[in-house]
This record gives sequence, structure tokens and C-alpha cells, in this order.
Amino acid sequence: MTQFPFDFNDLPTPTYLVGGWVRDRLLNRQGKYLDLDFVLPEKAIETAQAIARKYQAGFVVLDAERHIARVVFKDGTADFAQQMGNSLVADLGRRDFCMNAIALECHQLIEVEANSQEICYIDPFDGIGDLKAKRIRMVAPENLAEDPLRILRGYRQAAQLGFEIEDWTKQVLMKLAPKLKSVAAERVLTELGYLLSIPNGRQRMLDAVRDRILEDWLPSRYLNLARFSETEKVISNLLTRFPSLELFFSKSLAGDRHALVIVKLAALTKAANALEFLCLSRAEQRWLVGILRYLSQFITLLDSASPKEQYKFFQSTLEFFPAIATLALASNYQWEQITPWIERWLTPHDPIAYPMALITGDDLRQELGIPPSPKIGEFLEKVKIAQVEGKINSKQDALDFVKILMDTQSNA
Repeated sequence: MTQFPFDFNDLPTPTYLVGGWVRDRLLNRQGKYLDLDFVLPEKAIETAQAIARKYQAGFVVLDAERHIARVVFKDGTADFAQQMGNSLVADLGRRDFCMNAIALECHQLIEVEANSQEICYIDPFDGIGDLKAKRIRMVAPENLAEDPLRILRGYRQAAQLGFEIEDWTKQVLMKLAPKLKSVAAERVLTELGYLLSIPNGRQRMLDAVRDRILEDWLPSRYLNLARFSETEKVISNLLTRFPSLELFFSKSLAGDRHALVIVKLAALTKAANALEFLCLSRAEQRWLVGILRYLSQFITLLDSASPKEQYKFFQSTLEFFPAIATLALASNYQWEQITPWIERWLTPHDPIAYPMALITGDDLRQELGIPPSPKIGEFLEKVKIAQVEGKINSKQDALDFVKILMDTQSNA
């Protein structure tokens, strides 16, 4: 029995549950975090506000004109929307796909779950038949045209559910694809983030690209489909070999968008400027530019890199190095070449990736009398390089090394 964050007896009659929660109930795939959508014939915002007040939950009006509000609970959200059209069936007829146009009356659900009865779903477009057939089928072309983000959402939901897009629906999605360029970049990026976060979502992303759904956002001439095709498998293998990398790929870079999304976007594109219209966050943009900028340098270093070259490379890429390794592996470079680099990155206090400081700027000022200046930074960097090359390994070694540098410069 589902545990809801509030008592449905507090809802007016009728109140309908619709959309994703109903679909997922029929598929037996509901998660811990509830995402509930309610439709009411009237007073949707007032009902939401009353629920929020009674249960001390968050409340926000999402769309005053269309009478939509959200109540935020600890373990889920509940959106309340006023019915569009003169009946529930008319409201369902404005939705994107038939599998999302199924409803049930909330008070009936209380009785059914209490008495283990069979529930009566309101399913005017045979969405249940689509669920059984694992098929995504549109309600009507004009519904997709009304909100073109639904075009991309169809591919995301196909990946999410493991469904196939019905042929006629796919033809309409492809025909309407140019309308996607009118959607705000933030919404497109959010939907892409969802798609790229789905395990085994690779094929649906490739389908969307090959069907030219994303041509206005990700022009095919700028994409590296071969590398992207291998990336998901590479990440899976990396996590099998190095489970602690899960912390890297799950790092949040922008809200609920994680590093995994940027790694896959970097694998997909040939140049960072190809994604400039997606409005990435500053952190995401920094990662994307850095990953693509340093990838070719990393590949050059794989054959033979001195400790000094490895140190300098790590200093420039520590924040996102596993992403560079991922793209190199997806480009068919050998595990034997790349694994030692990953092991260094994963090892705290590795003498090359994370060399411990032997001396500080204060040491140079106090013990060698060097006044504050850019010279201190130069000396410290040269000490680090000598350290990773194995030439010095103690504080006294470092001070003696700097003395030699000072004498050499004064005699030059």
C-alpha cells in the first residue's frame, strides 16, 4: 500500500491523480520519492494551499493563470492543477502521450487499497494498452506542438521505461523537431540531463541525434557519435574496477545535474563552443572546456610522460581528470596505459598527483629572507618539480635547493 504524505480524505470530491504516478503504479515501478499530479474541476490553488497549511509543507504557485500550485513535502511533491476543458477526458486529451493520459479518482483509491479491490482507471486513449505493449504513442500532434519540449521528452521516457516510440508518433516528433528551438535553453538542458542520467540511455540519445530531433541544439557536424557510443560502457567498466569513482560521477555541478551529464556531453561533442547555446552553469562550462582542451594533451602523454609532465598535467586537471580518462578510453586508448593515471588520481598524497608541500612561502621569507614577491611562487613551483622528480625529499633539501637557485640567479 502506497504511503502518501497527506490524507486523501482532505481532498474535495472529485480529485483525480493523473500522469506519471498513475503510469508508474501500473508498471509497478514507483520509487521512494513521490511525484504526484492532481487535477481538480475547481479551486486547485486553494486546495493546495489548505493541504500545505495543514501539513506544514512548502507551497508555491507555479502558474496563476492556469491555476497550478505545488506542495512540497519531505519525500515528494504534489502538483494541483485546475482541469482544462469541460471534463476530465478533455483535460486528459491535452496531454502528451497516451500512457500519461490515465487517471484515477483519489477517494476511490482509498477504498480500493483499504479493501484490496480492483481499481477502475479512467483511460480514454488506451494508455494501459500502450503500457502492456511497451509503446509510446501520442495523444495528438497538436499537443506536442503546443509544448515542443514534449518532443525530446518522448525519447527520454523511451529510455526511462525501455519502451519503443510508435512509428507514426516518431514521424510526428521528427516533423515537429524544428519547433524545439523555440524552447528555453534551460528547459532543453534539464531534459537532456535527465536523458543522459538514465542508465542505458545511450541508444535513445543516439536515436534523438540521428532523427535530427536535436539538430538546432546539437548540430550533427559538431558531434562525435563514435566516442559517445562507447562512453556508457566505459563508465560502467570504470565503476566496476574503481567503485570509489561513483563519488566523482555523482558530484553535483548545477542543482540536480551531476558530473555524469557533463562527461557524456563532452564525449558527444567535438568542441565546447558547440554547446554554447545550452546555457550551462559556470562550473559545467569550466569542466566541459577543460575536458576537451586537455584530452589531446593527455593522449600525447600516454606513450611516455616524465614525472614532471605528469605532475603539471594533474595540477591543471585534478578537478575533472577522470572525465578525461573516460573520453580517452572511449576513444579506444588502452586500459593498461590509462589505469596507472587513474590510480594516482585516486591515491591521497600520491607523490606526483598530490605531492606534499616540503616548504611554504613563510619558510622562504623567514629562513631565507626572501621578500614577498612573485619570486616566492616561482621558487615553490620549482621545489615541487624537483620533489616529484625525486631530487629532494625533505624541508632542508628544499631550502638548500632554493639557496642554489638564488645563487644561480644572482650570478647570472
